Amino acid sequence: MNRKIIPYINEYSLSLTKLCNSLCNNSYDAQDLFQSTWEKAIKNFKRYDPKKSFEKWLFTICVNTYRDMLKRFDNKKVLRFNTTEEKERFLGGVVDSSSEKDDYIALHTALSNLKPEYREVIVLYYFKDYPIKELASILSIPEGTVKSRLHVAREQMKKEMSIDE
Repeated sequence: MNRKIIPYINEYSLSLTKLCNSLCNNSYDAQDLFQSTWEKAIKNFKRYDPKKSFEKWLFTICVNTYRDMLKRFDNKKVLRFNTTEEKERFLGGVVDSSSEKDDYIALHTALSNLKPEYREVIVLYYFKDYPIKELASILSIPEGTVKSRLHVAREQMKKEMSIDE
């Protein structure tokens, strides 16, 4: 393994774990995604341009790997929590304090019910604070598509959470 990547692994493993948990909603799939993402990052580290954001490069690999995973599951598999323990692990991966977990159960339940393409934009926009332009780059879609997916995802989540404006 290229030793130059070790500091990146140390610095970005936690944020990658949170992204994987947010995308998959299933601890086993999230662990597979995490491992596959690092495997690809290590294998392709020579292609990384140090002048650019490592996190953005890593998250692009993660999102593409996630999409590949979904293709293997017919793009129709909706990942659900199999146990309460899985749900708690997921919430722990996104929310940092246990007092916040209860406040966000409805939010994360609605998030887990979104189609993967909507979940991706919500997670990267709200949980990872990426601007629309960078989201478009990470997801390899036009900015207008990012905006559209954000709009649809917000509406679906509002409906599921019974939020009126």
